[in-house]
Amino acid sequence: MFVRATYDREKKTVHYFDADGNETLYIGGSFAWRTSNPGNLTKPHAYVMKSAIGYAQRTSKAKSFFIIFPDRAAGQEAHQKLLKSVYGDSTIRSMITVYAPPSENDTEDYIGFVTKKAGVSSTDVIGSLPDDKFKAVAAAMEQKEGWVPGVIKPLGKPVQVQMLDKLNQPFAGQPMQIKGASASFDAKTNENGELPWIYSGLLGQDVNIVYKRAQDDHENVGKISTSSASNAFTFNAPYHLIPTRPRLHAKDESGRPRVHIVQPGETLSSIAAKYGTTTDAMVGANGLKDANHIYAQQHLKIPLDGAPSQSANQTPAPMASTTPHTPVAPAAPASASSTHANGATVTSAAAHSTPATTSQAPGATSTGATPSAAGSATSSPPASAAASTAGVVHQHAPNGHPQTVVSSPTLEPSGAVWCSRFPGSASLDSLNDSFKAKASAFITAMRDAHILVRINAALRPIQRSYLMFHAFEIAKGHESPDHVEPYPGVNIDWVHRSANGSMDLEASVKAAKEMCHGYGININSAMQAVGRPGRSRHNYGAAVDLNITGYVGKRVKDVTGNEVALSSFADLKHVGHGYGVNYYPHENMHWSDTGH
Repeated sequence: MFVRATYDREKKTVHYFDADGNETLYIGGSFAWRTSNPGNLTKPHAYVMKSAIGYAQRTSKAKSFFIIFPDRAAGQEAHQKLLKSVYGDSTIRSMITVYAPPSENDTEDYIGFVTKKAGVSSTDVIGSLPDDKFKAVAAAMEQKEGWVPGVIKPLGKPVQVQMLDKLNQPFAGQPMQIKGASASFDAKTNENGELPWIYSGLLGQDVNIVYKRAQDDHENVGKISTSSASNAFTFNAPYHLIPTRPRLHAKDESGRPRVHIVQPGETLSSIAAKYGTTTDAMVGANGLKDANHIYAQQHLKIPLDGAPSQSANQTPAPMASTTPHTPVAPAAPASASSTHANGATVTSAAAHSTPATTSQAPGATSTGATPSAAGSATSSPPASAAASTAGVVHQHAPNGHPQTVVSSPTLEPSGAVWCSRFPGSASLDSLNDSFKAKASAFITAMRDAHILVRINAALRPIQRSYLMFHAFEIAKGHESPDHVEPYPGVNIDWVHRSANGSMDLEASVKAAKEMCHGYGININSAMQAVGRPGRSRHNYGAAVDLNITGYVGKRVKDVTGNEVALSSFADLKHVGHGYGVNYYPHENMHWSDTGH
């Protein structure tokens, strides 16, 4: 018997979970078949149907959520109960008119199909039908709703594999190959050294774990059996025993932490002094514009030496040249504008920056640059200003006239590339001391009870929360890209523009959706929520996102040491509350100190 289910609309797949921790996929077929909902029943507002084990949104714009039942029999029982309890006093015609309204269906065709198939009249009252005729009406409706079987793929119980190095530390971010008799796939270990869950239904019972050191340098780590009583395995990477192999865990020999979380009252100079580095090095390592402007809870990288580090997107100062060059034109003042022959005026967002070249239509003039006889101005920025020079993009206006758009060099368009910026942590060590102890105790209790627990997220920088929140809001259509307030240190441009300089909403939303995908945010899930920056408990090391499976029927120790039998998720939430780890019902998998 399945006890829980989730729906993937894009893949047309329902993921079912049974009480023993086994998982099964229902792939393809009709929507009614995938959801085991032959009557296509929807969730009745706030009412919770006891036999429901999940909900599915049929389309991205649908306001109704269809119920997922544990099997077809449960769906049929719920359908028949609905017909009797809600439509018992209605005629078949009036019932179907409400059940399949003309705004969404060919209601007359629906009525004709059901009455002919069941051998009844459209004026018959539902509650007065003999039992065989009533069941015939229900069966005809289910046939009309569509029941086309697809593919059932049993996955079995998931197996968790963790890789540790010689020092028993997580072997993170390493390329591995999981090879089974039925299939194989490549994957990287996550921050905790864990591989994606392994299923016997996909790979077979005997699975080899291989480390892919290089293209032609593979090393067998070990073998697991998915039929084993154990559902979690840990391997110590064997190549650490070979001294000739390169070390893959380079460490800061000084023992300094790589990241400092700014506390109220701290200054950049005091933080630099604390770690034995310089203010300039801190500015360079973090790309700060103003050494006097930092804020509480900001995450600052600590450079490994006192020398300022050069940002990856900075342009090195050019070498001195003996070739004569055009004298440098005066720098354009802040908010300098360029007026072109077509009447368009473009404002530069970069103060005191000088374009390298500016091409204009004949007769045009540009503030801050001396036009040549050919109608163009050329200037070379000083070497020290090379990294801050505004970019120049040559475009054409709708009327075909050329125009030059001067863009700010400090903003980078939104998109998937931002997902790797301001990385968060999935390690319990990143949590604050108080919540770390509570979460560790709760997770240990579950794992001791052979419950599968995966930590998806722990500490999250506020900057990352800012990116996640606004990407989600834009992707959902709740916020316009040009209305997003900037955040210090996050130089993202949420607005993508068309050739004429106007906002390209479609491209802006597409980029936001790409970011959501990169962050693992399901914009189609009704359970998905993203906390505002500064409000999320993740920002303070007081929340974890946990993927927990196989808990039904297990006995787990509560905070007092007494064993508690878990028959539902409510039981697990109660145990977590005792440890001081509270589930947040409006965001899937989210547990925190306050329940928010």
